[in-house]
Amino acid sequence: MTTISGPHNKGLKPISREEMLKPYVDVAEGLETQFSNHMIDQMRRSIPREGEPSSAEQYYESLMDYEHAKTMAQSDSGIGLKRVILEQIVPAHLKQTPNAHNVRTAYKANVKGVDE
Repeated sequence: MTTISGPHNKGLKPISREEMLKPYVDVAEGLETQFSNHMIDQMRRSIPREGEPSSAEQYYESLMDYEHAKTMAQSDSGIGLKRVILEQIVPAHLKQTPNAHNVRTAYKANVKGVDE
């Protein structure tokens, strides 16, 4: 866990890397949710219907579509837009590529392919 500490934040709780990344993750999830919601809406419109749905049906479907889009964005197996956005918006100092030593120290475990 990366923390920020020093004389400038005396008495303050150290900030973890996860806490620093949270605003970026929220933005990326929001963008993926909007994109997925629009995509689902367009897919629904492409389906031929026998009659025009009522306003209540349209409202219910829009709520359901939004919830599906939000679930897709929050999962790691969504459409992948969140990852692409995060690669673009996260500052370089917050991007960390774990090396064998960091993994070994953080998890107190052997690193597959290095220690075994």
